[in-house]
Amino acid sequence: MSLEAKQTMQQRLLLAPNITLALEVLRLPLMEMQGFLQQQAEENPLLEIATSDEPSNEPGTPDTPEPPTPENPPNLESPWERLGSAEEHTEDPTQDDGERFVDQRLVASMSLEESLRLQLGCQVLPPDQRRWGEALINRLNEAGYLDSPLETLAEEWHTTVAQLEPVLKIIQRFDPPGIGARDLRECLMLQLEQRQATAHLAYRIVQEHFLLFTQHRVASLTAATGATPAEVTEALSELKHLNPKPARSFGGQLPPTIVPDLIVHHRERHYDVELNDQELPRVTINRTYYKMLHDRKTPEDVRAFLQGKFRKATWLIKAIDERNATLLAIARCLISLQRGFLDQGPEAIKPLTQAQVAQVVGRHPSTVSRAIASKTIDTPYGIFRLEQLFASSVPQEAHNGGGSISDEHIKAEIVRLTAGEDRQHPLSDEAIAQRLAQRHIVVARRTIAKYRTSLRILPAHLRRRLQ
Repeated sequence: MSLEAKQTMQQRLLLAPNITLALEVLRLPLMEMQGFLQQQAEENPLLEIATSDEPSNEPGTPDTPEPPTPENPPNLESPWERLGSAEEHTEDPTQDDGERFVDQRLVASMSLEESLRLQLGCQVLPPDQRRWGEALINRLNEAGYLDSPLETLAEEWHTTVAQLEPVLKIIQRFDPPGIGARDLRECLMLQLEQRQATAHLAYRIVQEHFLLFTQHRVASLTAATGATPAEVTEALSELKHLNPKPARSFGGQLPPTIVPDLIVHHRERHYDVELNDQELPRVTINRTYYKMLHDRKTPEDVRAFLQGKFRKATWLIKAIDERNATLLAIARCLISLQRGFLDQGPEAIKPLTQAQVAQVVGRHPSTVSRAIASKTIDTPYGIFRLEQLFASSVPQEAHNGGGSISDEHIKAEIVRLTAGEDRQHPLSDEAIAQRLAQRHIVVARRTIAKYRTSLRILPAHLRRRLQ
């Protein structure tokens, strides 16, 4: 086998840099767009990023300025000079300091691991137990359970269960209650122990009859414990108020805030939608470098560098404008075609495809697909992903009127049927299909199973509650 150089010719489709940038900007949701613009501003000195609540240097100034002239010099006033003006720092002497800065204070959140380490540090322990305690804290999973048996950890750490067991008992007394448990049974028992409820019937049920508790067999629990059905029901109600995943309720681990890209407003007789530009940074051209670009005294190599950066800056500004226009056009089309959703809720979503919206707004279907990806909209029924306003069509038979119905409407009917079913005799997928047929909605049993799984509704035999 020999190595030799050959020349070949081939055709490839390459996108221009400005097109690639426009496609990337179109794909980004609001939260990612903020970080992307900050990164672009760090790489391009001609870009300036300002939040929407910051006033511009001059009212009515366009984002891409015209070449400055001696009659119209650029405003080169620095931001920190403006902040130093006396007008912007006037204060009410009667206002309390706490009231003035109450909205500006930030409380540093503490993670669960940091909290447990802090509680461990408050304990008087020998060095080896403190070391094992930190190791055990590191092995807690996202729900707060120990991720491996003590026997496995002892073998992995070259120690014994007798050395790890007392340290684990100490951690299990920490906050939040139930932390450090090895299974659900121990987690519930730890919470009852911290409530000093070991003498309650609920503790006895978990300790001695956990399997019957998981099956919700009230009659069997009544016979096994000797309590009355009312007492067993009250004990089960007490257990329902315990937290099966203690780590997820920890105050220092807050879920991320969803900032919608679009907001729907209900006017007197119609709905309107607007971009959430309050959270979108404003991109402008740096006036100082722009002046240098058009100054004849600027060296040629510097002007060439600034010219390239200015070209990329204008590409970005145009890409943002095109993104906003495309997103707003798609959103207005959606609220017009899905008016029933805004009036009645998700169950009234009609069958709608991206190709249909693309035809209305005059864009390619791939553009619509890229524009709605990961975007959210704030509606009267909460925040939804834009993809949720598109629904696939489920054809109906001719004797039921023909036509089609959206899968979202079928899912809403499934939720309604399972919510009102008899818990001792829950509806099977076949029974749900028959109930829907009575409402002139024809759906196959396997389709019901698919929708039920997507809705995270358990099968009938797991929803059954035995008495």
